[in-house]
Amino acid sequence: MTTANEPGQQRDRPARGSRGPRRVLIAGHGTAGTSLADDVRTAGDLVLGFLDDVSGSDEVLGRLDEVAEVCARIDAQVVYFAIPSAEGDVVRDFVAHMPSGVELAIIPRTYRVVSRERVSVDDLTDVDVLDFVGRAPVKHDMMSARSLIAGKRVLVTGAAGSIGSRLATQIHLLDPQLVVCVDRSESGIFHLGRSLQDIPNFVLEIGDIQSEPRIAQLMERHRPDIVFHVAAYKHVPLMQDNAVEAFNNNVWGTMNVLTQAARHGVGRVVYVSTDKAVNPTNVMGSTKRIGELLLHDVGEAEGASTVYSAVRFGNVLESEGSVMQTFRKQLAAGKNLTVTDPGITRYFMTIDEAAQLVIQTATSGRHGDLFVLDMGEPIRVFDLAQGLIDAVNPSLSVDIVGLRPGEKMYEELSYRASAVDATTHPKIFVVTEDDDHERGDTLRWAKRLLERTRTYSITDDELRDELRAFGFTSLQ
Repeated sequence: MTTANEPGQQRDRPARGSRGPRRVLIAGHGTAGTSLADDVRTAGDLVLGFLDDVSGSDEVLGRLDEVAEVCARIDAQVVYFAIPSAEGDVVRDFVAHMPSGVELAIIPRTYRVVSRERVSVDDLTDVDVLDFVGRAPVKHDMMSARSLIAGKRVLVTGAAGSIGSRLATQIHLLDPQLVVCVDRSESGIFHLGRSLQDIPNFVLEIGDIQSEPRIAQLMERHRPDIVFHVAAYKHVPLMQDNAVEAFNNNVWGTMNVLTQAARHGVGRVVYVSTDKAVNPTNVMGSTKRIGELLLHDVGEAEGASTVYSAVRFGNVLESEGSVMQTFRKQLAAGKNLTVTDPGITRYFMTIDEAAQLVIQTATSGRHGDLFVLDMGEPIRVFDLAQGLIDAVNPSLSVDIVGLRPGEKMYEELSYRASAVDATTHPKIFVVTEDDDHERGDTLRWAKRLLERTRTYSITDDELRDELRAFGFTSLQ
């Protein structure tokens, strides 16, 4: 989680003035640790020894959980954690055992060597942050996806967002004929275009998923083989206060994309959903669950051969408005980190995992399939915040600010654990869930309600009542 050069290269270091060599203890006596030791010595610092739970070398002064005792015994000033393969719980446990007054830097998984005297928040990548949430990143074999994408015309809605833009660039690596990036944000599409300016097979289109003629025009113009529908309003508290807008965008916009895809001969549509669609307590989650239910209904209503499938995400690290973005800003400003409740838990995944999961599910999804990713155990957000503080600025603390409207203490990936079945991919599962509504009921109900929401002849409170009556009884 620090920036540095490869072992053996000359490093630029902050001047230490008259302090002299730093006294360094290295956690990890493997390849990374010993290579780092050589580099530290070359830079003029003093390597006092190593910590390791496996190695029996005379250089090893103790186990990882003995870091406090060893630091006190040898008067260490800084500890470098150099075990890139360590699981997240090992890293968190080590950080918890660190003594106060001793600096800590964690060597990234890339084996880059530490050059700064302490971790900067700007050094933290989403993969590094996974160390604090307890798992390694899931890597997908994209060869099967290449056979689906290569030579095809692909359209991505919400392409200017953090997930949509990463999805578009991941798709480009699979040799499509064309990638059509659709978003209603002018500035977002502009910046996306700047980042893709040297890539020839991208088309940028300003378009709102709520515009029936515009989405129909784009489908007719580009004739996509595959559509990835990412565009959505996703911020829970904001959508709780703007329920009608959330419904129009997330329900009507999704219905419009699904319908136009069917009418223009799109072979496959993948709908991006959220774990907040499970037993939703908020408007945003309810609208995303309705989108899931519409997959079957729209397909049958249009009588098309389009294959619709969906994938549920947990919280995506570094996506717009994510908790990590909030934490980064707070750390950079030297402010305490804010957590709504000490017991609140969430699932976490990286943007690359999210993009690869969407593409991977498109290769095997049957009509109506709903996929989830194995993201390990849910993590206490408080633990994530405290781990970041310990690594970046131990002088800070965590402030508990209270749950926000519509916020749940924990998220789920399915309504019933027994409804989750394995697929050919060890980290991707397909969810089979019962729908209390008859086939076609969701589409008919949504159309009736949209007559009121799209004309703004219904209030936010009245809409919430309609959602509860439809079956979202836990809605706040």
